[in-house]
Amino acid sequence: MKKLIAVLLPLLMSSSALSEEVIGAADGPTSVFVAEQSLLSKGLLVTAGGLCGVFLVLILFFITIKLMQKVLK
Repeated sequence: MKKLIAVLLPLLMSSSALSEEVIGAADGPTSVFVAEQSLLSKGLLVTAGGLCGVFLVLILFFITIKLMQKVLK
């Protein structure tokens, strides 16, 4: 499983966004991929933008429902 992750992770992310650290263990060296700060901050910005979009749609649905309730009375 570790080998599969080690092969797929660089394919999913650009190589410039990752740095590889090698640490020693009892069973041999282990590679640890560490994401740079810019990659994490971009992900957080995209997530925050998506959440804002979801809340905007919910607010528009709420307003539409309230307007239709007033019209149907």
